[in-house]
Amino acid sequence: MPDGYYGWIQECGEAVVRVSGQTQPAYADFRPNEAKRHLDEESAKGSKERPAELPSGGLDEKSFAHHKDERLSQLPPLLIEVGPYCKLLREARDVFVDGHFYACVAMCGISFERFQRDKAKTYGATRKHKMPRVRKILQENSVLKVETLVLCKKMAKLRNDYAHGDGQKPKEDALMALTWMHSFIDNETNLMRDYVIVDGVLSRKRTAGGT
Repeated sequence: MPDGYYGWIQECGEAVVRVSGQTQPAYADFRPNEAKRHLDEESAKGSKERPAELPSGGLDEKSFAHHKDERLSQLPPLLIEVGPYCKLLREARDVFVDGHFYACVAMCGISFERFQRDKAKTYGATRKHKMPRVRKILQENSVLKVETLVLCKKMAKLRNDYAHGDGQKPKEDALMALTWMHSFIDNETNLMRDYVIVDGVLSRKRTAGGT
């Protein structure tokens, strides 16, 4: 079976799904569910000792898999439309799962800037504008929710902290940055807001008029 498959169930990757009778690409990442299952099985076997590092400071294959499962279990499962935002979110999640926490913070910061610039473009924002000005444009035109703008400011500060070597808790901060990124996606995009899963098929929600 190709990578990302377990039996006939695809755990992670792009797939073609039916939406209102038509097909379109979507991206799924159900690995967090499987990671939680692995950790529960370890716990049930009475394995309470935390995997130890090798003398070189690295991890053996079993220990590395355990730590990867721990990080995966902290993320929500994902099912969204394929597109530019999907790629950004995927990369940010992947570097976190692989244990590259500085890269995760940087990737989340880059993604936030992309989101904001795309949203502000309609209102005259250009690549020449600095991010504080972009956020001001978004605020003046009520483009983003107040809570989302707060997240944007927090993410900009966190990214700058790490860019200038001031980050102190990379693992915790990387997870926090990812949490903010998921909140932005949920608050401000329609990547999954307009869809539900019915009988295993991704389907577009009915409008108020029933169409």
